Amino acid sequence: MDVKRAEYLDLTEYTEAFERDFPAVNAKAFRGFASDDSPGGAGSLLAGNLISTARGMSRQDKRDVNASVRYAQWFASQERDRQADSQGWFSLFAITLFSMGWEYDDERVVEKYYRQFSGQLSQACLKVISGVNGQMADVTRDMFGALLANTSALWSLSKGSLRGKEFAIAPAHYDNQGRLSLGLNDYSLRARVQREEFLFWDWNESNVTLTHRAVPFTLNRARFEEVRPTISDRLDLIADAIFEFYSGRL
Repeated sequence: MDVKRAEYLDLTEYTEAFERDFPAVNAKAFRGFASDDSPGGAGSLLAGNLISTARGMSRQDKRDVNASVRYAQWFASQERDRQADSQGWFSLFAITLFSMGWEYDDERVVEKYYRQFSGQLSQACLKVISGVNGQMADVTRDMFGALLANTSALWSLSKGSLRGKEFAIAPAHYDNQGRLSLGLNDYSLRARVQREEFLFWDWNESNVTLTHRAVPFTLNRARFEEVRPTISDRLDLIADAIFEFYSGRL
């Protein structure tokens, strides 16, 4: 897969679409029992995207991660159909994050296919993430544990991802240099049967294909501060909102 570097995107390009499709009066906010003031890790859900943030992350950085993913998902969906063109959708998602200051190395962008997949998706995801970054794997593991205990969040994930056809897992933490890092892992699941609990189901049917696309990002804070006002203004007009389903305290 080729996710090419591009010039910074114009974040105001779809102004008319915002005003037409997402008037301010339709803005919605859904919140579970997570608290922005918690010093612990946190998990959020946006349609088919699971976002997990590490313990010790500041309240503002948690908000910035959620805002970035939320905006990039919306932006990509204006140009690409996630089911019909999942690769193109993911590429635009990644480039949109890049335009906001989330930088990546071309050589670390991957796409892999597992044609006869078996086992639990959650364990497969953890294995892949741990092979790249152990701390991000710990963040994801905590989020999975909280997700299993929250029926409402599990149902929302199933609905938003069309029972796992298209979903993403994005853990965030501070790296050894104190930089805010985000691991974007996008998945496409194709199976003969559908399961509400697809993430924790023990898949053993034949003809199960899993596609994994991944990009590790590091935030350029100077660039993000330049676009923060525009992102904030646009997010006020988007109806889809983050559902925060857990906060693990220290």
